[in-house]
Amino acid sequence: MRRELVVIVLMGATVGVLTACGDQGDPGGSGPDRTGADDQTEQHDEGGEVPDDETLVIAVGGEPDNLNPIFGDIFGSIYGDHWPMFSSLLSYDGDLELQPDLAARMPEVSADGTEVTVTLRDDVAFHDGEPFDADDVVFTYESILDEEVATGLREQLYDSLEAVEATGDHEVSFSLSRRDPAFLDKLTLGIVPEHLLADEDLNTAEFNLDPVGTGPFEMETFDGGERMVWTGYDDFHGGEVALERVVVSFLGDANARVSQLEAGAVDVDAAGQPPRVAERFDGDSEHEVVTIPGDQLALTIPTTNEQIDDPEVRRAIGMAIDRDALIDGVYAGAAREAEGPFAPDHWAHHPVDAGHDPEEAEAVLEAAGWTRDNEGARTRDGDQLSFPIVHGHGDEQTLDAILSIRDDLADVGVEVEPEEQPGRQELVERVADGAASLQTLGNAYDPELAIYREFHSEHADDDPGTNPGHVEDPHVDAALEAGRETGDRAQRAEAYADLAEALAEQGSWHFLAQLDNQLVVSDRVEGVDPARMEGHIHGWSRGLLWNLHEWRLEE
Repeated sequence: MRRELVVIVLMGATVGVLTACGDQGDPGGSGPDRTGADDQTEQHDEGGEVPDDETLVIAVGGEPDNLNPIFGDIFGSIYGDHWPMFSSLLSYDGDLELQPDLAARMPEVSADGTEVTVTLRDDVAFHDGEPFDADDVVFTYESILDEEVATGLREQLYDSLEAVEATGDHEVSFSLSRRDPAFLDKLTLGIVPEHLLADEDLNTAEFNLDPVGTGPFEMETFDGGERMVWTGYDDFHGGEVALERVVVSFLGDANARVSQLEAGAVDVDAAGQPPRVAERFDGDSEHEVVTIPGDQLALTIPTTNEQIDDPEVRRAIGMAIDRDALIDGVYAGAAREAEGPFAPDHWAHHPVDAGHDPEEAEAVLEAAGWTRDNEGARTRDGDQLSFPIVHGHGDEQTLDAILSIRDDLADVGVEVEPEEQPGRQELVERVADGAASLQTLGNAYDPELAIYREFHSEHADDDPGTNPGHVEDPHVDAALEAGRETGDRAQRAEAYADLAEALAEQGSWHFLAQLDNQLVVSDRVEGVDPARMEGHIHGWSRGLLWNLHEWRLEE
């Protein structure tokens, strides 16, 4: 699945106009009809299902077209739709720290960072009873490196991986072409069974929608266009799986998820709701609104826009935006002001004061030659300072954010034109032509997973899904390169502080708000323990469901 723009988001969930995500981010397409199991739940008269005492019903934002982790993109595979039919060598806990999963202990990394050795557990079996061993790990990662396998992960994520080999029945060694400080995060990829797939064409294998893994849940049925049904795996190596049965309902329409929550047909909305919609469940004795800090919302102004190729002008635009008004007016206070490319709780966070200062913005624009005409508009040499901000069809919340920004910039004489585009390709073309856009960045994990592609000059001419601001700045490049040259977190934090400062000077990215994800959960669900921060929501919230196997239904 190639890395491309979609109408939802970037770098990691669901508010911005553009994204670095592949199609799994808002899972679309239609899976085959895989019906066959007896329906164990009563049909609700509004089209949903009344959950029984042994069945949890989760609503997700769309239907996946492939469940095989090999075919995910960076966000789906690593920290998005990490389907719980699979386990990985390492996994994240609720504090977003890596911990052993299929690995017996944390990996050993060579001094130069180019050799990673993983010792595996010897007590794990796949859902079909076959034992898990090193051959399964080698098969999974070699499949990603195989040019015949149509996966975007080869380029997006595993560009540093040269080889993987079994050095014992339960030991694997990874050889890297360079130090990759995020490589341990890349070991959170789900492992697939070699014994079922070695003789299959992975691109078309039935396994891709009927998977067998070592995770806490087994696939029972996949009903195309409607739902998946999972059952708890009794021999899960991670301990008891408390839930007997989980129905995953494909509900892309947020209003449908609300109505089914209110009717009791859905226990969990794992795709999230806009803040003003989630408010209706606040204080509701039958539901809880779970809030997880999520994406960074940013305005991106490509350097390819000739009117705004001056970094001073781009910085002035950032000064004119009232972030507090945006947060209160559009996001109902369910956000906080952003201070750079990383969330406040991230170890790489370095605050850069955006400084809402319209008077200073006016002074900078005047000094750059953009003076007000008789009607108050900024002009220079007969041209008006005006630019479009594109948004997708029907994306009302993003349009509201653009209108808030438009009003702020109008106060300093800059004209903004909201511009709706009917589809992804049109959005891609307009950004390539220099149109501004809203982006959401949701990397809660190691910065190196995605940030290099978003800002480094070597990706400035790529598909606009990478480096949509067309940033080409030597200071930005130097900071990014320094961040991948060491495994020392303190030194890397210093490099990313330099990055935040360099981006502020460059002015193509204006970080506006860290948005809260609002998830609704029925009060009959016990054991919910949300992560302290959310990676990019990619169809469902991993930050909410990371410990799904520990959930219970109230007796």
